[in-house]
Formats: sequence, structure tokens, C-alpha cells
Amino acid sequence: MRPGRALGATMALLAVAASAAKGPSSKVAWTPETVKLARSGDAAHGKKLHEDCAGCHGERGNADTPDLPNLAGQDVLYLYKQLQDYKAELRASPIMGEAVKTLSDKDMADLAAFYAAQAPARATAGRPPRDAAVSRLAAEGDGRRLIVACDACHGRGGAGNPGFYGMPSLANQKFDDLSLELTNFRSGDRANDVYRVMRDACRNLTDAEIAGLAGYYSGTLPNAKK
Repeated sequence: MRPGRALGATMALLAVAASAAKGPSSKVAWTPETVKLARSGDAAHGKKLHEDCAGCHGERGNADTPDLPNLAGQDVLYLYKQLQDYKAELRASPIMGEAVKTLSDKDMADLAAFYAAQAPARATAGRPPRDAAVSRLAAEGDGRRLIVACDACHGRGGAGNPGFYGMPSLANQKFDDLSLELTNFRSGDRANDVYRVMRDACRNLTDAEIAGLAGYYSGTLPNAKK
């Protein structure tokens, strides 16, 4: 499917999801003022704030723990939104909820600026052979099962898509973390995706497809059973 058609199909599915949703799953509204604030962070102050986060997220935002995401090089708006969602308890995590409870909006923007400015992690295990069905699912989706093409929102190869506010990059994230988040979206345990976009995209994925997509974007061989 051509990129334009994939994006068109994606927007159509998003519209269906939006009409079916009961309401937004985040208190963050991308008004011009919010976008300006989120993009105005002071990375130097963010570095100081990160000192309390480095034990889990690494010295520069690349965590050693397999099921923790790499934050370095991630989209500023995505990082800002996730911090806000943790504080509002719309994304569940006792550890993160405690970590962000005293942060101001400006602190969150500063942390986001620090992480976004760091060099992103690179896959070290080498690219596994790409399964044609998984590659097609990532690039084209599956209209019969209402599965949106991942790349249509997250950029080709999951490299990121600045045109979609708050859309994270997936490339070279960790296999275990990607598998966990996709599984949590599928079950509804993670529900801070606005208008159920990720929950609806994941609900028809099989365990094997989740493992395949996690391997596709992480660049590592799957560890999960298929």
C-alpha cells in the first residue's frame, strides 16, 4: 500500500475509533499554548531532575532493564504527555506515579527536553530476518481485522512521526518493553491512548504478531514463545 493510501486508511479508522470512544484518555490537550510549553523545556534543568531518574532510566535515558523503555531521542511531546498521564493516574505505575507527583508542568517539559536531546539507543543484536507477514502488518496493517498500519502513525520503520502530536518512535526500543506495552494495550491494562487508537489497533493481534512486531522494531530476535 502506498504511504498516502496507508495514511488515508489510518485516518478513516481513527475517525471510527473516535466516534466509538466514550472520551479522551488523557488530560493533555494539544492547544498552541500546551505545545509551546512542552517544546520550551530547559534541557540543563531537565538533566538535574533526571538525577533522580537515572537509577532506572540510565545516565542519559537509555535503560539497561529489558522491560523499561529507552527515553533518549524520544519525541518531546510524547514524553511530556506520558509524564502528565502518570501524574493524573491515567497511565498506571506505582513507581512512576510516585516519581512524578511533585513535578510541575515546566519540570515535565524540562525533563522531556533533556531526554529528547540525548542520542537514542541502537540495536546491538543485529537485525533478525524480517518475516514478510510482520513487515506487511507494520507497513500496511490489516484492513480485514481493522488493524492500522503501525508505520502510518509511527513513521517508516517506526522512526517517528513529528507530524502526529505525541507519537513515539518505536525503532530500536526493547523487545520486552514493546511486547509488554502491545499486550497491555490489547488487554486494556494500558488505556491512556486517546480515543482508544492503540487499544483498537492491538485488540486483534495474536501473541505471535505481537512478538513479531516487537522484534521488527527492536531489531532483536524475539524471546517470547510464538
